[in-house]
Amino acid sequence: MCQPGLRRSASCGGPDRARLPVQVRRRDERRIPSGVRYCSRDRVTGRPRRYHRLVLSFSAQTRTANLARMAQDRFDVLVIGGGITGAGIALDAAARGFSVALIEKDDFASGTSGRSSRLVHGGLRYLEHREFGLVRESLRERGLLFRLAPHLILPVPMYMLAGDRRSRTRYGLGLTGYDLMAAGRNIGVHRPVTAEQVRQAMPGLGAPSRGYRYFEGQTDDARLTIEVARTAQAFGAVLANHVRAEALLGGARVAGAVAADEMTGERFEIRALVTVNAAGVWADQVVRLAAGGGAASAAGSAGSGRLRPSKGVHLVFAPGTVRTTAALAVPSAAGDGRYVFLVPWEDRVYAGTTDTPYSGDLDHPAVEAADRDYILAMVAREFPGVNERDVVASWAGLRPLLNQDEPAADARTSDLSRRHVVFEDPPGLFTITGGKLTTYRAMAEDLVDRIADSLRRRSRCLTPSIPLGLHGPVRAARGLATAEAARLGLPPGTGARLMQRYGDDWREAIRLIGQDPSLGEPAVDGLPVLNVELDLARSREMAITAEDVFVRRTRLTTRDASVTRPAG
Repeated sequence: MCQPGLRRSASCGGPDRARLPVQVRRRDERRIPSGVRYCSRDRVTGRPRRYHRLVLSFSAQTRTANLARMAQDRFDVLVIGGGITGAGIALDAAARGFSVALIEKDDFASGTSGRSSRLVHGGLRYLEHREFGLVRESLRERGLLFRLAPHLILPVPMYMLAGDRRSRTRYGLGLTGYDLMAAGRNIGVHRPVTAEQVRQAMPGLGAPSRGYRYFEGQTDDARLTIEVARTAQAFGAVLANHVRAEALLGGARVAGAVAADEMTGERFEIRALVTVNAAGVWADQVVRLAAGGGAASAAGSAGSGRLRPSKGVHLVFAPGTVRTTAALAVPSAAGDGRYVFLVPWEDRVYAGTTDTPYSGDLDHPAVEAADRDYILAMVAREFPGVNERDVVASWAGLRPLLNQDEPAADARTSDLSRRHVVFEDPPGLFTITGGKLTTYRAMAEDLVDRIADSLRRRSRCLTPSIPLGLHGPVRAARGLATAEAARLGLPPGTGARLMQRYGDDWREAIRLIGQDPSLGEPAVDGLPVLNVELDLARSREMAITAEDVFVRRTRLTTRDASVTRPAG
């Protein structure tokens, strides 16, 4: 008898199994998620052909079915951690044909991956530390992401001011090297700008001066994580948020985990040949589970493991208060050698980040007065008249940095490398940590290569050719979305915004608004988020709680901290 809610196999009158990709048909008990049509692999390249999402269900019902699968099946790979790295690993492994399960103790992108500076960048300042390999890798991955998710990764002009000749020479040489490293995959060559050009781009700037303009990528980090997770599900991985790893299975070799559904309290075992610790700043806690410590002993503040958590804070300013149409990178007012970025975000501007050692509660890093003052001092210096009353929201995140070369007491977090490391200890538990948002795909490829070697399976990474949420040219999609939104009488810019945030799902948003015009109205007066986006968060993005919807899927509380989210 066929399992309810899942597409039937050929024996039940469904599609011919020979037409399904390897990762779906490799086990008899596996099924395709409801409403997803897969295409076979190309016979010449071996790469998966484009799949078409008729209705890519990724909802509470999907989660329930996935939990049942996790408790019943045995997997090749279990991933602990639903940030961008964990989701990237799940996608890479599933696309290669491994059976994959992923659990996240809170929500996808609830940690570092949803609280970054939202920049996909090469790391210009890493050149000062002579980390040329990291910069080259970051620039390569930046170019790849522009191609794989053109709706989510947008070019943003970035200005660096240099009033004196010495600074102009220094910046010019650095940016020239930056462009050379990005050759063939650059998104815009740097060029010098006059003080008048700076004034036109940033009319609120107090003292425009000469400088340089270059380009980086801007994204919504939480949305990018969700798209990677959804794509992993489409390739056969089973994922569930709000599921905590309470213990690790196995003796001398880790063989999975004991998991607990945070929504119901139900506990179950997930069996896997390999377990991946992609828990970010919580990675040391997962390692302690392998030593026999339970979830209670592993939880809490930053410990004394290999990680040096660093706190980064951002402030969001009300519309019209920081008048700029481009991003600006300027030295902090503290004279500590760090740079602070001001970045336009729709009708707002956000500024950050700080970089300070952190030893508090990993689950709840707070924006403290010193953090606010640090950022405000720089913003007020560059944009006179801006003060703390103009701040409408803020966020704090933790970076999982590694300190391998010097005693913890002697290292500044701003000097620690953003490189990632992978190690297997104990056997069967692969831990990956460090790294940055931009390089998540390369990190995943590195780890899955090691898993393939460990399991003695030949495989090739396919993620450089897998689209993330949008299939087809972005310009054509924007045109269609704009025309359909206009047909429904929606305000100008609505269709383009829906396409930019939801990719292929802009069609579903328009369809729902056509059925119920109230879904085309703002969810909160004065903000661009529509009621339909609240529905999509639940039905297409596995938002389980109100916090999932308001904080990460729609960013309503990040746009304005006064927005009240409902209970539940």
